[in-house]
Parts: sequence; structure tokens; C-alpha cells
Amino acid sequence: MQALRIPNDRRTRLLADGLLAINSHSQEVLHGLTHEESQFLMDFDDKAPADATTRERRAELALRHEQARMRLAHADDEGSADEEFRLRVETRF
Repeated sequence: MQALRIPNDRRTRLLADGLLAINSHSQEVLHGLTHEESQFLMDFDDKAPADATTRERRAELALRHEQARMRLAHADDEGSADEEFRLRVETRF
């Protein structure tokens, strides 16, 4: 597995928050981003903001990551709702 270059305590927090995933190439990534994009975002957050282009790329990647997280959360909520409904219906009869 190709892990992101981040401290273990940070990795632990990201994993606990469900922000990291393993892609089909066995690379550790932030949801919705490639390994390289994930590393850029992690590196950017550790440094002082650079030029406007770099800040713009950081904002774009952060937005894509957040959108992917929201899609996952929405899919999970809908799946759980379907499951809960089936359980309630089955227990009535």
C-alpha cells in the first residue's frame, strides 16, 4: 500500500473521522481525490499559503473531497433508511 506522507497521529484522526480510503491502486487517498491530489492537500495544510494559483487548487481539491464525503454520507443515510423501513415493516406482521 502506498500511504500518504503524514504523521501517524494525523492519520489516526483522519481514519477516525472516515476521511481516508484506499483506492483501486492500493493508495491511501482522501475521498474523491487521487493519491497525488491528496498528498498536495495534506502538504498544503502543513505550509503557509503560497500564490493565488496554489490556493485556488487547494480550494478546488477541498471542495471535491467534501462533495465526495457528502455523496458517501447521503448514500449511507439512504441505505440505512431503507434498512430501517424494512425492519419496521417486517416486525409489524
